[in-house]
Amino acid sequence: MVSELLLQRRIVRGEGKDGDVSVANMEATGDELLDELLQMIQSSKKPRSLSHWVRQTAGLKDLPHRVAHQLSEKGVVKEDKKKFLWVFTQRIYPEIDGTFEDDIRQRMANIMFDESTVPDGQTAVLIALARHASLLKPNFPAVELQQHKERINSLANGDVLASDATKETIKAVQAAILVATVVPAIVASTMAQKN
Repeated sequence: MVSELLLQRRIVRGEGKDGDVSVANMEATGDELLDELLQMIQSSKKPRSLSHWVRQTAGLKDLPHRVAHQLSEKGVVKEDKKKFLWVFTQRIYPEIDGTFEDDIRQRMANIMFDESTVPDGQTAVLIALARHASLLKPNFPAVELQQHKERINSLANGDVLASDATKETIKAVQAAILVATVVPAIVASTMAQKN
């Protein structure tokens, strides 16, 4: 969500050490979740870093179900309920037919494995996210990933792109992922050493 707001130039990241985020355009995006995050950033009492907003996004009330509901409205998943232990009800969202997911994989593969294909901003950011979150290996053949390793690394680092907004978004995503994964590990390690 944060990367989408950056790509749409609704928010910008400052040049300072922390790269505090500010709102550049408060016009409604047409997406309830994006608009809610935009409003949160706008109403913040002080400027906050990108990693702060990534953490805040993860903490939005009922986020997984709200995202799944949006996907169900687009026909990607089906909203359903399942009983377990004969008492409890759980909301589930089975994929309808896998076409949407296959299309995303194909779009990513076209850009990663064909050097002549110019990446669009959203797909480039998606590749960067998947690369930095170690999600490429479970979704693409290892042989192709190895053959195109240099291209994938260039895409994940924003080196292949012409758009400054996309490059900025990828760098911001990298920083946010680093903070989201390294800081908890450091805290856990420190806590373990104290005990």
